[in-house]
Amino acid sequence: KVKYQLNNKHSIELVLANQINSRKEFDVRRSGRSDIPALSLTQNTTNLEMKYWGLLGENWKLKVGNQNIITDNTNNPETGILPLIPDYRSLKSGLFATLSKRIHKIHLNTGLRYDYEYQNVLTISSSVPRDIVQFENQFHNITSLLAVQINLSKIQSVSLSTGYAMRNPAINERYSSGLHQGVSGIEEGDELIITEKALKNVLEYKCLPNANFSFNALFYHQHFKDYIFLKPQDEIRVTIRGAFPVFKYEQTDANIYGLDMSTQFTINNVFFSLLKYSYLRGKDVTNEQPLVFMPPNSFFGSFTYRAKETLKFSKKVTMEELEIGVNNRLVLQQKNILPTQDFVLPPPTYNLVGAKISTNIILPNNKIRCFIKADNLLNARYRDYMNRQRYFADDIGRSFVIGVNVKF
Repeated sequence: KVKYQLNNKHSIELVLANQINSRKEFDVRRSGRSDIPALSLTQNTTNLEMKYWGLLGENWKLKVGNQNIITDNTNNPETGILPLIPDYRSLKSGLFATLSKRIHKIHLNTGLRYDYEYQNVLTISSSVPRDIVQFENQFHNITSLLAVQINLSKIQSVSLSTGYAMRNPAINERYSSGLHQGVSGIEEGDELIITEKALKNVLEYKCLPNANFSFNALFYHQHFKDYIFLKPQDEIRVTIRGAFPVFKYEQTDANIYGLDMSTQFTINNVFFSLLKYSYLRGKDVTNEQPLVFMPPNSFFGSFTYRAKETLKFSKKVTMEELEIGVNNRLVLQQKNILPTQDFVLPPPTYNLVGAKISTNIILPNNKIRCFIKADNLLNARYRDYMNRQRYFADDIGRSFVIGVNVKF
C-alpha cells in the first residue's frame, strides 16, 4: 500500500494484494481412500486498486478510483470426484467516483460506479460420456448512490440515502454441481441465472446528547429484481456416500426490510454498556411467501468494567487498561417461514452468555495485549438457523480463546 500526498488538497493511493487459498474437504471413503480429499482446489486472487482524493473549490470533496480483481480457480484432479465448483478465471474491473459537500447543516454525498466482469468457465457435463463444456460470460453493471444528512441540532442528525445496485451471479450460483462437504448438502447451480438488481432506501437517526450516552436507529427497505437465493428442494438424494438434502440456486423478486437500534452509555468513564436490537423480514413477492435463510430477530447486550489504575510490577513492567466484560445474545426463533419451505422447522429461541478479560502489559520496548474470552459460557444447547449444520447437530458448546497481541 502506497500513498502519495501531492499537496494538502490532493493525494493518490495504490494498493496491490495477493491471496492464495488451498482448500481441501474430506469424507469417509471406501478402500482406504479417506486420506484423499473429496474436494481439492487452489484459488489465486490478485487485487489492484488506485484511488485519488481531491478537495475542489467550494469545499467539494472528490474521490475517483479503479479497482481490479483477477481470480484463477483450479481444481486438483487427485480427488477422483467431479468438482463442486468448476475451473474458472475471472476479471473484474470497476471505475467509480464520489462527490460530497457540506452546506451549513446539510451534508450531501453522491456516487456512481461502473463494473465490467469477464468469466471463462470450464465445467464437466453431468451426462455420460463426460464432456468439457466452456462458458464465456461478460457483465456490465451500474451502481449509484445519493445521500443527504441533516444536522437537526448539535446532538441530533437524520440521514436519508437511496441507491441502485446490480450484482452478477457468482460462479457457484450458476455452475455448482455436487456434494458440498462443508455443509453436507448437494448444491445445484442454474446456468440461466441473470444479474440481480436492487433499489435500497435507508433512513437513519443519531442522537449524541453528551459523551456518556448515544442512540442510533436505522430503517432500511430493499427491493430486488431477480434476487438470487439458495432454495431447499423437496428432495433427499441418496448417493453412494449417503443421503443428503438438495439445494438449488433460484431467482425471484423480493423485498427485504428491517430495523437496527443501538444505544451506548458510560458511567464515570469506568463502566461501559452496549445494547442492540435487530429486526429483519424478507418476502418473496413473486410467490407470495417468506424468503428462506433470513437472519432471525435478536438482542445483544454487553457490560464492561475498565479499571483506571495502573499496576506496577517493577520499574520496567506495568499493567494498564484492565477490562472485565460480560455479554448476552438472545436470538429469537425464526417464525417468518412456512413449514414446507425447509427440511426441518427453524430451531427454537436460544440465549448465549459470554465473558472477556483483557489487559495491556507495558515493557520498555513493547506493548503486549493479553486476553481470554469465553463463548457460550453456560454451555447452552442450541442450533443457529443460519448454520446449515443445524440439520444434523447442535452448534458449538462452551469454548475459550486465549490471545496475545504484541506491538513493537
